[in-house]
Amino acid sequence: MRLPRLGALLGDTLVNLRRGGWGGLAAVGAIGVCSLILGCLWLLTVNLQAILSDWRAQFEVVVFLRDDITAEQRERLRRWLHAEAAVADVQYTSKEEALALFKREVRGQASLLEGLGENPLPASFQLRIREGHQTGTALRAFATALERLEGVEEVLYGREWVDQVGRLVSVLQVAGWAVGTILGGAAIFIVANTIRLAVYARAEEIEVLRLVGATRGYIRAPFILEGFFQGLLGGGVALLLLFAGYRFVVWRLGLAPPGLLGLGGGRFLEPLQVAGLLLTGAVLGGAGSLLSVRRFLKA
Repeated sequence: MRLPRLGALLGDTLVNLRRGGWGGLAAVGAIGVCSLILGCLWLLTVNLQAILSDWRAQFEVVVFLRDDITAEQRERLRRWLHAEAAVADVQYTSKEEALALFKREVRGQASLLEGLGENPLPASFQLRIREGHQTGTALRAFATALERLEGVEEVLYGREWVDQVGRLVSVLQVAGWAVGTILGGAAIFIVANTIRLAVYARAEEIEVLRLVGATRGYIRAPFILEGFFQGLLGGGVALLLLFAGYRFVVWRLGLAPPGLLGLGGGRFLEPLQVAGLLLTGAVLGGAGSLLSVRRFLKA
């Protein structure tokens, strides 16, 4: 497209945006609300996944041993653990080491050790689990297999926490798709009606353009660009509000150092995700415009 035609096209788009009035603001607001809610769900999912990733790097399964376990049984259990595909590393803590560690942790609270008598703490194996085996289902199956082995008293791995966080991430992802679909449809409807009003207001001008031989594509383009820019503006407003809300929450929780861009606490969207949020708004606006213009021009 030659520069003069491109300049005229952009000029028509700006005129349409100025003429949009309250309808244009409604379209921008609808897309902004849709993008903001999607952004909130996305941000929650990103931070929950980051928490899960950090937790997985430190995750351990603790296998407590019976007091009457024999040295042969313990060594057989050790070999079994080293051979297990789910286990990345095995560390052993004896009863004496467990008591010494407990004493270090309660230093300054000697009353907790009074009357302790015989060492009540069990020996244990601490297992680092490979990332692919850290799902709730895999851990339950692994723990069940461990509890059946000779010499094992109990297996702890925080099953409830693993299951709850996993379910929460799944719910957020499903909710994101469901809410996004509903709000996206509403935003497209509002944009389509806004653009339809603009098309009707310029019906005579469009008819003149048809008479002088303007193509349907040339007539449609300013309206489609209008919806695109409305969507881009709505996405931008949503992004600013999302970032402001994120910074406020981080500040209230005391997770970030002072400074405008100090993102020491939590995690904001990555650049590609920011671009995706803006593009989502622009696509919603463009889709609404295209739907309206196609119906009007009977393309």
